[in-house]
Amino acid sequence: MTMKTDIQVIKEEVSEIKNLLNDLIHQNETIGMMKISERSLHQFLQDEPDIYTLDDAKVVYR
Repeated sequence: MTMKTDIQVIKEEVSEIKNLLNDLIHQNETIGMMKISERSLHQFLQDEPDIYTLDDAKVVYR
């Protein structure tokens, strides 16, 4: 391989790593926002009555 080819391969691999890191950061941000949302809504939802009971969620097989 020539130096140009080596540089091109390295650029492509760096670009792929950059995309993977961006995806990972996005996933971590999403998880963080979900945790914050869950914590902030916990008290509100805790005081609300349940719409469905556990019996409503059970599936009846025949």
